[in-house]
Amino acid sequence: MTGKQVEDFADRLLARLEQWHREEHRGPLAKLRRGLSETTRHEAWLVLGRLFGPIAVDHPVFSTVAACFALHPSAKRPKVGNFGETMRRCMPADKMRDEKEPHARFRRLLACDTQQEICRQIPHAVRLAKSRKEPVAVDYRRLFADLWWWGERTKVAWAKAYWRVPAEPEASNLAKVGVPVGEEEEAIMPEP
Repeated sequence: MTGKQVEDFADRLLARLEQWHREEHRGPLAKLRRGLSETTRHEAWLVLGRLFGPIAVDHPVFSTVAACFALHPSAKRPKVGNFGETMRRCMPADKMRDEKEPHARFRRLLACDTQQEICRQIPHAVRLAKSRKEPVAVDYRRLFADLWWWGERTKVAWAKAYWRVPAEPEASNLAKVGVPVGEEEEAIMPEP
């Protein structure tokens, strides 16, 4: 499957979910929420199967993104980054600055190796985003693609967004890296 096809699936799914949310068409959204439970997930398959055919029935990405949107709808195109940024916004600022904070919730997401594993963990994180005093938005289109292509590249992108690691080091910070120490400059050695 190509990136364009995945993007088209995400756009079609979210367009329909946003329409149902806007029009307060609660029936399909309720069935999609039931997709989060092992005992009632077959109700979500009916809705997803009608929209996309067999590819979406019991597919973890379709089921997870649709159920999470039904649980916590976001604006059409929220101005948030990837899910790493969403998780960062869920954390109180003082905890993000605390060097001893274990960031267990976020690390649990990064520890997932397979698409099925991450899709089981995402609903817990979306519930966290929804539970904040000011709920944190989720970019479901981007989440759909990230879950579809789940792997090291996505994990790194989420980690960079969560810990606000710059995409590329600034040249000014690296200006003197690798420059030999001149005779007039003394090398600074760490204390033993």
